[in-house]
Amino acid sequence: MVIRALICALLAGLAPALPAAAGDAPRRVVSMNLCTDQLAMMLAEPGQLISVSNLARDPVSSAMVDEAGAYPENHGAAEEVFLLKPDLVLAGSYTNQAATALLRRLGVRVEVLDPATSMEDVHAGILAVGRALGQEDAATDMAARFEADLAALRAAPASGLRAALYYANGYSLGDQTLAGQILASAGFANVTAEAGLSSGGFLPL
Repeated sequence: MVIRALICALLAGLAPALPAAAGDAPRRVVSMNLCTDQLAMMLAEPGQLISVSNLARDPVSSAMVDEAGAYPENHGAAEEVFLLKPDLVLAGSYTNQAATALLRRLGVRVEVLDPATSMEDVHAGILAVGRALGQEDAATDMAARFEADLAALRAAPASGLRAALYYANGYSLGDQTLAGQILASAGFANVTAEAGLSSGGFLPL
């Protein structure tokens, strides 16, 4: 959840001014996943997104709590989402699969976004959600500005600071993870990678 919030915080300043969606673009979009919530809030035209997941309002998980307050929330139940009469549902690969399968059987279009494991995946996710919403130009512009801002961060002098990301029971993430790429882009040396744990592992204090 923390890494998702960090990525969406990086993106939050990139939301473009949006043109009207194309005539065949979805008009009643429901998001059932935190990452698609936040990308949809940044890319959807006014009135196009009609519901976000309850996690979008969770200040521990979400970087866009205030924005999410403008949308009705859903809890990912198929019946709840179906009654909203969506013409597009955005979900993640870890979203309730029984719910997304039932929605598809009921004739609802469901687009699933895989979790980002690298900065390249973040770029691809922006474009994927933009295509689904019929907001390709806005998504392309947002992705380009994300890359430009990321390049500027990476070009800055190294801070000389060291950091480690700690999770339950002392688990930490190395440099071959999205979290590690975030740390490196921000100019931090990854203590976990220095300990020889490139992907992740248990790091005693």
